[in-house]
Amino acid sequence: MSEDSQHLVPREVRSPRSAAIAGILFSLLTTTSMILLYKSLEASPAEIGSEWLKTWSPVAAVVLILVPFAGIAFLWFTGVMRDLLGDLEDQFFATVFLGSGIILVVMLFTWGAAFGAMFGTYAEAADLLVDNDIFVYGSVFMNQIIGNYFLRMAAVYMLSIGSLWTRTDVVPRWLIIVTYVVGLGFLLFAGSLRPARFIFPVWVLLVSVYILVLNYRRTHVLEAEGEPPQDLNS
Repeated sequence: MSEDSQHLVPREVRSPRSAAIAGILFSLLTTTSMILLYKSLEASPAEIGSEWLKTWSPVAAVVLILVPFAGIAFLWFTGVMRDLLGDLEDQFFATVFLGSGIILVVMLFTWGAAFGAMFGTYAEAADLLVDNDIFVYGSVFMNQIIGNYFLRMAAVYMLSIGSLWTRTDVVPRWLIIVTYVVGLGFLLFAGSLRPARFIFPVWVLLVSVYILVLNYRRTHVLEAEGEPPQDLNS
């Protein structure tokens, strides 16, 4: 590890709990929203009717509550992750990382809004949705947003943070390799496999758990050495 990265260690765990908690919240909220949404869209257009809409309207309400909080948690996670790098961050990659994070939130909100619009259409004009055209359009639109654009922007997000990690040695090599491999997979094959869209929240969860474990270990090391741990838990 370089002299600069040795200097980074105190900053690396300066706000670990907020980053880890935000990342875990994002992962759980986003995964739950995706499961609920795609479960509701398993019906074929021919099956859409008042009973289907009545059954899944409560699910839509839950998704529309979860998605905004998932986006807020992800913004917090992104901000803290950038702050942890401190003065050692590369301005180019840090800017790409922050910009892609913001766009990811926009994509997530667009995805949720499209889902809400389908049920909003039913509330305003039930016959339009029962005619299937809006349902088909909404389903395809949501799949394009999350399976194509969201995942490819997630690739940019992961490749940029992977480059920052490589330059600063703040995470182990295995996590950098996993980040690059998954990021390149998203970039090249986004939209090919529906389960792939669940991988990004899992990656955020992995990073968050690593940060939390690292903070726990360093806190106990400082306590054993008789140093105050407050800088680690701010």
